[in-house]
Amino acid sequence: MRFSRLVWFSLVLLLSLPAVSPGSEERVNLWPLFFWARSPEVSRFEALGPFFYRYRNGHESSVALRPLAAWVKRGERRDFYFLSPLGHYYADREYRHFRLVPLISYDWEVGPRRKTREKHYTYFPVFWGRTADGKGYGGVFPLYGVFRERFGADEVRFFLWPLYSSSRKGEDRSTNILWPIFNYSRGPTLSGFKFWPLFGSWEKKGQFRRSFFLWPIFIRETRYEEGNPSFSRRMIWPLYVHEEARQFRRSIYLWPFFQHVEGKGNSFEQWDFPWPFFQWQKGEHRRGFRIWPLFGSRRSPHYESDFVLWPLLMGEHMRQEEGEEVEGRILLLSHFRKVTYRGREKEFFLRVWPLFVKARNARGESLFYFPALLPFYDEGVERTWGSLLRLFEVYHLADGRCYLRVLWGLYRYEADREVRVHELAFLLSYKRTPTGRSFQFLDGLLGFTLSQKGPGIRLFWFLRLGPSV
Repeated sequence: MRFSRLVWFSLVLLLSLPAVSPGSEERVNLWPLFFWARSPEVSRFEALGPFFYRYRNGHESSVALRPLAAWVKRGERRDFYFLSPLGHYYADREYRHFRLVPLISYDWEVGPRRKTREKHYTYFPVFWGRTADGKGYGGVFPLYGVFRERFGADEVRFFLWPLYSSSRKGEDRSTNILWPIFNYSRGPTLSGFKFWPLFGSWEKKGQFRRSFFLWPIFIRETRYEEGNPSFSRRMIWPLYVHEEARQFRRSIYLWPFFQHVEGKGNSFEQWDFPWPFFQWQKGEHRRGFRIWPLFGSRRSPHYESDFVLWPLLMGEHMRQEEGEEVEGRILLLSHFRKVTYRGREKEFFLRVWPLFVKARNARGESLFYFPALLPFYDEGVERTWGSLLRLFEVYHLADGRCYLRVLWGLYRYEADREVRVHELAFLLSYKRTPTGRSFQFLDGLLGFTLSQKGPGIRLFWFLRLGPSV
């Protein structure tokens, strides 16, 4: 009986809680149990502090059950992240994929009237699928299987891999026995034979010609474009490597330590002696010098890079006709990036790991949070783990709204162009508008207002005496 009365009292309490909000927003704050706010533009709901979150605006709808999963809908795109960064489901009008790394993989296409056109499934070691023209395939790796239209081939077969495998693209066929030891390839454009590591030779008409003897010691390769040689490599590894292309020639001695690169027409020259410790570059429009790991510098008309005490300090500067990009790192994990276009900032990002992150975009939106324990960005990880690891967050939106949270919402500051609201959980709130101010205790159990029309008081959440703001 007492429990039913408690439930009834709670429902009455929730229905009678006041709307203390920026602008026309309605809100209820019973942190850490839940927080709810709704305006014509945005709807927000949080429960159990940072562990459950729901958000909707004109561009996005999202739900997060942290740290397990998050669901996001943006237009026709839908993403579901789970056990991030391992699990991900993606869907749009024409394509779907599902991943649970490294065990499960689905890929399929959806055509007109939502009829399935192409499917690829993997439950490692089992896989199956269907191509766009309806041909099925499947198998159990490494026992037996057939792939169709995967890995750059029309068909791939295997039996007790690596004992036997074969592939086909068009009329060209390639067979492997005890991969990578034996290979035999034949077709209208392809021919080749390999008995690794003793010798091997392949030719793809109009594309390449390759051969080796006592791999990797003696290797020879030529590539073609429009019927003419575009690149060649001759190698006696590790003593000597020579490469030549249309733009440059390169000689390497005692790979990879000593290298000489020369641009055609003497437009560029580079020496490494030995790599990666000493490097010298000189050309008509570029120059560079490096004593690794102490310092290094490279200069060209559109690109500059420097480092000091690698990997302590590193920086890059790229310029184009109408924009430029500056990027830098401190000990790899701290990262700075700024992109401008036609003199206006398009992107700004600063991570000082593990202290804070600060970012802005071209729409005037910005964020700041502390600490920044994640040394990388992944959307799934951010949505499922990000808020759990932050003690202080500030977000500024393009329309002038501002959201600030401390200790996952214990303290909140929210504002738009006219209204300011401060809240300490459900204990205390302060609201300021162009017409007055209000104070409330226990989210409306007792409240006071001071407006242009005079003072007012609020009792037991729903009893109001005098004007409101």
